[in-house]
Amino acid sequence: FPVVSIRDMVRTQARLADALGIDRWHAVVGGSMGGMQALEWGVMYPERVGRLVAIATCTAATAQQIAWWSTGRRAIALDPKWREGRYYDAAPGDGPHAGLSLARQVSQVTFRSDDVFTDRFGREPVEPLNGRFEMWQRFQVERYLDYHGTKLARRFDANSYLLLTKAMDLHDLGRGRGGIAAALRRIGAPLLAMGVTSDILYPAYQQQDLVAGVAAAGGSARYAEIDSPHGHDAFLIATDQVAAALVPFLEEP
Repeated sequence: FPVVSIRDMVRTQARLADALGIDRWHAVVGGSMGGMQALEWGVMYPERVGRLVAIATCTAATAQQIAWWSTGRRAIALDPKWREGRYYDAAPGDGPHAGLSLARQVSQVTFRSDDVFTDRFGREPVEPLNGRFEMWQRFQVERYLDYHGTKLARRFDANSYLLLTKAMDLHDLGRGRGGIAAALRRIGAPLLAMGVTSDILYPAYQQQDLVAGVAAAGGSARYAEIDSPHGHDAFLIATDQVAAALVPFLEEP
């Protein structure tokens, strides 16, 4: 399957909107990769969006963000059962589950904060140490990561994981448009950007820079912050804080 970009996804969404007879959205709202799509809607189809909400996202992937996601992709590619993506005829249990599980464990670390991991798990072991150390004795946090890795591997496709994370790494509003500032000048809709205080994957400064960039381009933009220890996942957890900023913005005339 070919590599796709966030722009490809938005073009597909626009064609679906055409088929549904929707000329203009009241708002396009998204978090993380969805926030990237919301921003591309504002740049690609400014006349088709009434307002934009971008949560825990960025205008372009940074080197560290690429580093996190690419590490996961390499974990999948190193699984012998990945077979360069040709594993769909494999027997049950013979797919790249180990690689996908490891990729998920890497990403799960970036979704939460150190405070949350420490408060929840501390240094509690799974297997008793009993004064003797062995290589594969686990801490509780390791069991937590194992659980989430296995859970994803049971319900998700490894090749899809590769393509989606690659699309996030390729995300760059300024590519082919004369830079980020020039791209932001295309946005005509009011923008609400939301960041999370403890987000280490898409830090709050990126949403603050987005608001500053839109304002510098003469657009209307505001920033709201989710104060939560839950890291990147906070926009899925602290829904009361998200709603407190989102609802009034959507209801404004």
